[in-house]
Amino acid sequence: MARKMTLQASSMATCLMLVLGLGISIRPAAATVLIHVPFEAQAQTASRVFVGRVASVRSRPCAARPAYFETLVGFTVDEVVAGGVSSTVELRFSGGQVGDIRQSIDGMPEFTMGERYVVFVEADHDPPLISPIVGFNQGLYQVITNAAGEDVVRNRVGQPLQETGAAARAATTTEPRLRDFTAAVQAARR
Repeated sequence: MARKMTLQASSMATCLMLVLGLGISIRPAAATVLIHVPFEAQAQTASRVFVGRVASVRSRPCAARPAYFETLVGFTVDEVVAGGVSSTVELRFSGGQVGDIRQSIDGMPEFTMGERYVVFVEADHDPPLISPIVGFNQGLYQVITNAAGEDVVRNRVGQPLQETGAAARAATTTEPRLRDFTAAVQAARR
């Protein structure tokens, strides 16, 4: 009888360890599924397109739903490419960090003070979209200065463009010059 109890206890301990092990190793899947928006469609559907530098990034609880956070990103506008844009723009994104609590959405753009972007902005919605960028994050292009001192355009995380449409045709490389890229935006909007 004692041997049977020991086996049962041993089996229960093994099951418990297995359950605890699975509980520790399983984490929720983090994925945001997007439908590809070609460059021309990004340019045509954007209500505003501008080149701007990140001037401020601040997160706060949403006024209507304080359990959820939002991040406000302020830009100083260097160049208006399309639409009505003032000298400063503030965009609202869902998620953010308030104190030690972080709420995030996989693929949501994150911004650092001083970075420059070409920003394709969706039309205003009520309630607001979780991201005001065309295609969630697809209409956001980082502007960097290359070794030759030219402003060139890359994807939102600073990698060379993979686009095969007008964005890539704007230059012979996957790093089009900023002026060629903005000219391609304006051509696609005509």
